[in-house]
Amino acid sequence: MAEGIAENANSIDWPSADEMLARAEALVPALKERALETEQIGKVHPDTINELHETGLFRINQPARVGGGDYSYRTMMEATSILGKGCGSTSWVYINLTCHHWMLGMWPAQAQDDLWGENVDVLIASSVIFPAGRATQVDGGYQLSGRWPFCSGVDWADYLMLGGTVYDEQDQAIDRRVFIVAKSDLTVLDNWDVSGLVGTGSKDSETADLFVPEYMTVAAADLQHCQTPGSAVNPTPLFNIPQAGLFPHIIASPIIGMAEGAYDHFIEANQVATSTYNTSRIAEYQSIQIKAASAAAAIATAKLVINTDCDEATETLAAGNICSEEQKHRWRRNAAYTANLCFDAVEGLYKATGGGGAYKTNPIQRHYRDASVGITHISMSWDVMGAEYGRYALGLGGNPAI
Repeated sequence: MAEGIAENANSIDWPSADEMLARAEALVPALKERALETEQIGKVHPDTINELHETGLFRINQPARVGGGDYSYRTMMEATSILGKGCGSTSWVYINLTCHHWMLGMWPAQAQDDLWGENVDVLIASSVIFPAGRATQVDGGYQLSGRWPFCSGVDWADYLMLGGTVYDEQDQAIDRRVFIVAKSDLTVLDNWDVSGLVGTGSKDSETADLFVPEYMTVAAADLQHCQTPGSAVNPTPLFNIPQAGLFPHIIASPIIGMAEGAYDHFIEANQVATSTYNTSRIAEYQSIQIKAASAAAAIATAKLVINTDCDEATETLAAGNICSEEQKHRWRRNAAYTANLCFDAVEGLYKATGGGGAYKTNPIQRHYRDASVGITHISMSWDVMGAEYGRYALGLGGNPAI
């Protein structure tokens, strides 16, 4: 089946990782131009979706056996941050849809071949929130019901990956699984009315008593232990990366991009700006200089830490080793910490912009609103992730509530 998929795949010339990142960079000016309209329509602009398909950026982490790019996990993070400079909502949806090519590569081969055989460019949204779904095992699969919030990019998706808790006949929770469900089998609720990340269209989805075949599900535990079901047919380290260990990087990367977008605009605007009240040159204010330096340092630090974590995971698996609990806790800590550094940087730039920053035509206010919503994700909460790492470091184990 995979050979047939690859033969029928849209032809993409897969260049070096640096060239793929250059393709992302080339989209940034258009993303800036479409950012306001993206908010107004409440979803990523259709021209942007087309460009992400045409450039191959959506498929950078799709397995090579089905014609995908099979680039490193780090490349996905870097592309996401680049796009975030232009539009935070686009960057957020991009990584949500792109990372599911990566995750689908961890599924049983039949699920991969069914979806990519139908459409090699298939887009998959998600809401991997296990309490939101309730499942019971039946002959050949599971019966699934639930309502899942925060389905980012669902407007453009063909399928969704949904978390669910499996219960036995005594109504006891016995497993946590992720289910792949066609969007046509769900009701999407138009309830995304928010202050930031407006263009992500992160709506709720629901279904009741839906049958999901066994091969379209995977146990949550099988995504964490560096030996996924899909690695039997996708042997590169990418498809054995522990999903939870580096998942926070998926959330941190758009926020890093938002911070860099805000910084770029702040520098460009303030090189020529003068004060409204006394016409003095803004760039000569020491407070402005310090805000610029702080933001630049936060962004550089975040990129270095995120890239180092991704490289470490890849090198660990390439050497034939498994990722340790220490690594996974440390990676989660790092992503939350650096994302908060970047949010603080965006907030500082926004406050230093003055009244002009309130206008919707000013990109800084959008980056600030987007980052302020993105940082509320539980994987970015320093109270949660800091405590989780602290528990582990102090010998108490991970946080049982996560």
